[in-house]
This record gives sequence, structure tokens and C-alpha cells, in this order.
Amino acid sequence: MEKSRRGLDENIYGVFAEAGRDDRRQRPSSTSKTNKPVSFVRGQTLQPTNVSARKVDDDAAKVESDDEVDSRFVLDANAPNAQGLKPTMEGPKLPARNKLSFNQMANNYGKGFSMLQKMGFTGGGLGRHNDGIANPIEVQKRQGKMGLQDDGEMVGQDLYGNEGNEAGRRSLEELLFPTDQPKGKRESVSDGWKRDGKPKRQKTVYKTADEVVSEPTMRIVDMRGPEVKVASSFSELAASLAGDSVRSLKELRHNTRLLVSRYEEKIRASIERQRHCEDVLLSVAKEKERVEAAEKVSDAELATCKHLVTEIEALREQQDQGTLSLLDLADNFSRLQKARPKEFRILAAVDVAFALALPTARREFATWQPLKQPHDRLKAIARWQDMASAKTQEQFSALIEASLLPCLRKALVVWSPREPEPCIRLVERCRTLLQPVYADSLIAEVVLPRLRSEIEGWDPRLDTSSPHLWLHPWLPLLGKQMDILWAPIRFKISSCLDRWESSDMSAHAFLKPWQHVFDPSNWDPLIEKVLSKIEKSIGQTPVEPDGQNLESLRSLFAWMDLAPLDNISRVLESAFFPQWHGALRRWLRDSECDFSEVLQWYQGWKALFPKELREQGRIQKQFASGLEVMKHMMTHGVPDIPDSEGPASSKGDDNRSPASARLPVDEISLSLSEYISEVAAEEGLIFLPKKQRRNGKQVYQLGAATVQLDKNLIYVSPPANGDGEWKAASMDEVLALARATPRKKK
Repeated sequence: MEKSRRGLDENIYGVFAEAGRDDRRQRPSSTSKTNKPVSFVRGQTLQPTNVSARKVDDDAAKVESDDEVDSRFVLDANAPNAQGLKPTMEGPKLPARNKLSFNQMANNYGKGFSMLQKMGFTGGGLGRHNDGIANPIEVQKRQGKMGLQDDGEMVGQDLYGNEGNEAGRRSLEELLFPTDQPKGKRESVSDGWKRDGKPKRQKTVYKTADEVVSEPTMRIVDMRGPEVKVASSFSELAASLAGDSVRSLKELRHNTRLLVSRYEEKIRASIERQRHCEDVLLSVAKEKERVEAAEKVSDAELATCKHLVTEIEALREQQDQGTLSLLDLADNFSRLQKARPKEFRILAAVDVAFALALPTARREFATWQPLKQPHDRLKAIARWQDMASAKTQEQFSALIEASLLPCLRKALVVWSPREPEPCIRLVERCRTLLQPVYADSLIAEVVLPRLRSEIEGWDPRLDTSSPHLWLHPWLPLLGKQMDILWAPIRFKISSCLDRWESSDMSAHAFLKPWQHVFDPSNWDPLIEKVLSKIEKSIGQTPVEPDGQNLESLRSLFAWMDLAPLDNISRVLESAFFPQWHGALRRWLRDSECDFSEVLQWYQGWKALFPKELREQGRIQKQFASGLEVMKHMMTHGVPDIPDSEGPASSKGDDNRSPASARLPVDEISLSLSEYISEVAAEEGLIFLPKKQRRNGKQVYQLGAATVQLDKNLIYVSPPANGDGEWKAASMDEVLALARATPRKKK
């Protein structure tokens, strides 16, 4: 019975039958007393605990020697550093991490996730200390007709979310000798469990010698970045460098900068050493030439050199006594150079000459007043310029820098820029006698800064003298160099124009000298500000047929020589002519209007404008419009003409009547029927021909009115319930009759 029972269990449970039978029967065993069941305790994350202050007296008894093992490293439940923990301990574990977000877990698990949250789940692992699993257990579904397998039953899942912390970190052996299979390739299911299954033989792969040679055998370990990488060739290593694989090279960049700075200092020192050596070689070459020239000197030439040295010594004694002027010293050395040129060159007497000239020049320039006597000392210094050659040009420049220029700068510091003539004579004399570079440096360093300082202190409201009196004399000498002075002047003039009245003509006299001096960027803003002031004044002056005030217009005409005519025409078109057209229409509307007086008034206004303005297209258009209004009144006898602003008025004025908007001459070419059709469209009125004729002419319906067009006249039919005849009417009367009833949209 026992045998059959055992066979049945084996058929059902297989290899697990023995364990099941042992569990049910619990047969005694000889080893049950010594072998205890194994309890697996999961490791946990160490939580900070408060260590009690009590001491454990038996620590020394459990540890044989403190010298051999430190108590901090004793992994025992009774150790001082393990108080409050379970007897079974493991090392600290990384905190558990969730693979899914809260939203994903709520969508996937619904009520279960909400129950977890009610139990206090806030993320991480399960349990009181958050040391349990952090990710839900995944279920692997077996394929059809597949039984239990030796491998592959457990899902390779990271329940604690710690695998990502070790991702990408592999040892050097793993990098050099990878054993992992590709990610997309899974192990094939073994067929050994089948009844007639036979293990498959491993396929043998044969390679040629060329294939073996072509296989990469070199391994390059790249340990420069935070991760260790292996390259099989230098080309692969270069490709990895070109990408973003190496993200941190701070140490390399720091070391590179140190090396660059170190070698940069070495290169700079080498260049300085090279220049020093070149200077030494040049001086040695010159000295060599002098020695060779001295060796070739004959006895007669040597005697002449002695006489030359005696004469130069005599000149030095005179220079020390102060009895020799700078001009006399230049004449004597020039005489010696012409008389004995070879000996003069052998002795390098020109160096001695400039050495003696410097103290002499300083002594003479100390009492010189260059603004009053610009010719005396400059003539002497010019003689030294003629004597200097190409080799001694540096010595002459040093003489100028040490003696002449300091004296000139000192004199120009106390010079008043409002008296330009003395300084202009001095600069011109320097430019004539000396090289232009010295005069240009004097202008840039002293003259222009002094003029700029004087302009900053100039106040146009208090100073009676205009700056053009002391600036324009410099124009022939400085030219474009003075452009830096115009902007400050323009700003000061512009601030004064803000409080200027258009009737004050002093501004015209003040701005006239600057018309051809200022560039357009400085001149145009000033003129625009002047015209805007005059335009405002004209706009505030009404146009009246009797007793007209012409002061603002005359002020505008006075600026015709400074302002462009097109800008003046624009001012008249925007400020004057709207009022002029309004006054003309009001006069024509008067029942006692005398057309001869209107014509005379029109001709008077036209004669008032200068000829240059009358020839402007804008002005001609405005006068032609007024004349067309007069002709229309005289020809058609329209008793009433509404106010209008003429051609210059804006198109968005809602107060303008449609009839008056069509009066200008540029619209008079339209036929009367076309004109009324456009007016009707603007007013939303019906304009259609009727089945009626009068005197052979077509009769039209315009809104609530019935009209007939005859050339340039409009006849209106009498009321339907009244007696009367067709009569001519103005456009305003026709529109009034057409609007008698509510408008009808077309």
C-alpha cells in the first residue's frame, strides 16, 4: 500500500513528492535534532536610530581582543552599533524606487492602488520602513503546450528598482570579454523534455586565414570620462570623441590651459630675448663700421678730425655759457657738415649736435610765447629738421617731443577758444615748417578738446555771441575733424527751440550760419522743429475775408531760404488751406456774396504767396480746387455750398457731405449720373431708372425723390399730392428729399 501510494505521489508531484510526504507524515530523522530550518530574512535599509546611553558590560567578553577586531566592524546583534536592530542583519541596501509613476499605477491597478494609498503608501517600497518591493510583480505567460522549464520560469524583473543604479557600470573584464547575449536575442527553449527529443549539436563555424586576420584584436580602453569604454580601433575612438560620449573633460582643459600659459610665457621671453639680441647686433654692426672707418683714416684726415673736435668743443663751451642760440648752433653744425662731411660722419658729430640742441631749445622755449611770436623759434627748429637725415630722424623727433610740443601745449592750455586767430596762425605755421604729423597731434590732443570744452560751457540763452564766430574760422584748417563738435551744439539749439515763439525771427539769424556746416543728421531735426512751431501757429490763426492776420504766414515765408520748399508746402497744406477752403465756402454761401470781391480775394491770396511756392504742385492743387468751387457756384447758381476742408482733408471725416466731397477738380471729370450713383452707394440710397421720361430725358428714382438729369443740372419732381413744376435743386436739397423716408439698402 505504501509502495502504490508512493508511486501515485511520484506521478502527481514528480520530484516534489518526497518533500510533500515528509511534510504530511513528519517522519523522525536522525538529523532532525542537529539541522534547524533555514529562515531567510530580507535585507533592509538601515534607518537612523537613537542609540541609548547605556553601556553593554559584556562586550569585552564576547570580543576576544579589541586590538584584533574593532567593535564597529563586529556584525553582531549585541554590537554597540547594532542596538535596536534584529538579530539577523545584512549590509545597507539602496532605497527602493518605483518604475511606474502614480498616474500609471492608478491607470493600471485602479482600486488596488487607491487602497495602497489609504494604507500609507507614498512611493518607494512596501512595508513600514519602505524596504519591500517597489514595483508590481509581473506575470509571464507560457506559450501554448509548454510545460515547466529548468530555466526561464522567473521573470527577470527589478522589483526594488535598483538595477538602474548599476546600469552602465561594468568591470574591465566584462568590457574586454563580454559574455552577455544581445538584448533582442532570447535563449531557445530546450527540446530535451520531449520523449524523442535529442540535444542539438553545436554548429561548427570555419573561418579562413583572411577573416581571422581581419578580425579586430586590439582593445583600447577609454577611461577619460565617467564611464569606461572599449574601442577596437583608433577610428572608432576618434568617432566617439567627435560625438557627445565624452561629456566631462574639466581636468584636461585645466591642464591644457596651464601648459598653454606656461609656454606662452616662454615664447614671450624668447621674443624679448631675440629683440635684445637684434639690438645688440645692430649696435655692434654700427660700432664695427665706425672702427673700420677709423682704421682707414689717414694722417691728414686724423688731423682734420682733431680740428673738428676742437671746434665742436668750442661750440659746447658757448652753449654752456648760454651765448649760442638754437639757430646759431644749427648753422655752425651745418657748416661743419658741409666742410668736412667724411670727418663729420666718422666722429658721429650729428649725435653731438642733437645732444647740444636739446638744452639750448629748452632754454629758449622757456621764455617763448608761441601765440604772439609763432615764427621765431619755429624757424630755428625747422633748420634742425633740414639737417636731420633718415638715420637721425628719431633724434629729431625726440628733440621735438622734449622741447617744442610741451611749450605749445602749455601755451594752448591758457588760450581762449573764442579768439581763434592766434591759434590758427600757430597751427598753420607748424604745419608749414614742420612735418604735418606734429600739427595733427597738437590738434587732436589740445585744440579739439579745448573747443569741445568751450561748447559745453556755452549757453545760447545767456551768451550774446554765436559759436559760429569762433568755430567757423577753423573749418578750412580742420574740415571733417570738427564733425564731433556739431552734435553738442545741435542739442543746445534744440532745447532753446522748445521755448521759442514762431514770431521771433532771431532764430532764423542764429541758424542761418549753420545751414551749410551741419550735416543732414543735425540740420533736418532743427528745421522740422521750427516748421512744427510755425504750423501750430498757422493752425491757430483763423482765415477771415476782412482783417486777415498774416504774421504767421510771413514767418513761414521767411524760412524759405533755410527750409526745403516741399516741407513748407506740406505745412501750408495741413494747417492753412483747410481753413482757407472753409472761409471760401462760407463766403459763397452768403446770400449777399459778391463774386467780384471773392475773385479779388482769391487773387490777393495767390499773389501773397512767393513765386517759388506757387510753382509747387501741392499749392497749385489747392488754389485750383478753390477756383473750381467758385466756377461751380457762378455757373450753376447753387445757393448753398456746405463747409469742406478741401483736398487736404482726411477721408475719415464723417461730418463732410458726399456732395462736397466730389467738388474738387480731380473728380469733376465724372459724369453727373456716375457721380450721383457713387453718392447713392455711399448713402445707401436706391438709384434706378424709372419707366418714365420727361422732355426725352430719363427719369431716375433716388431714394424717396424722383429726379431728372440734364447736363450738369438736377431737376426734382413736385410732391405727389401737391401742385408745382419740376425745378432745379442743389445736391444737398436732393439728398434731403431722398432721405425723407427710411433708407433702403440696395
